[in-house]
Amino acid sequence: MSEHEIAYDPRTKDMIKEQLYTFLYAPVKADFKQRLKAIISKNSVLHGNDQQWLSYKGEYYAIDETLARPRPMNRLKPELESVMGDYVTDLNYLNQTELPYVLGFIVNALNASNSLQDYFRIFPASIHEPLKEIAERCACLEQRLSPEALEYIRARNEVPIELMKKRMVLNLLI
Repeated sequence: MSEHEIAYDPRTKDMIKEQLYTFLYAPVKADFKQRLKAIISKNSVLHGNDQQWLSYKGEYYAIDETLARPRPMNRLKPELESVMGDYVTDLNYLNQTELPYVLGFIVNALNASNSLQDYFRIFPASIHEPLKEIAERCACLEQRLSPEALEYIRARNEVPIELMKKRMVLNLLI
């Protein structure tokens, strides 16, 4: 093993994966939290109380889930159904479409090499910031993947790469 290669330690790759996930999704998670808070607050005003929960289509939503669920719980008022429907649709897209693609790609890329430099070459430039932070603490900058292997990985993962780029642009709009 080269001195510039990441020593096998699942925690190192987990740390990289977590940093990439946080970099990509912390802004959108905060945005979803604010959207839900606004919906719940408006719903509570319409009900004439200050509940921090609501019920919508058999699901419970809370501003702070550590608080006890009130009984009876506010149901979503009809005038908020379109905004709540948009919220749920966006959340489902993120959780069921975008995240599986992106996280699967990140895991596959991390499994393809132990070289941090290869990760710079695989991942779109828009998400290099967390990799640079890791590189500053690591001497593992040697490239290990051939240009052909790199292109093969990129070609097989065009959808998640585009989703990552799109997420970074959308995060700028939040």
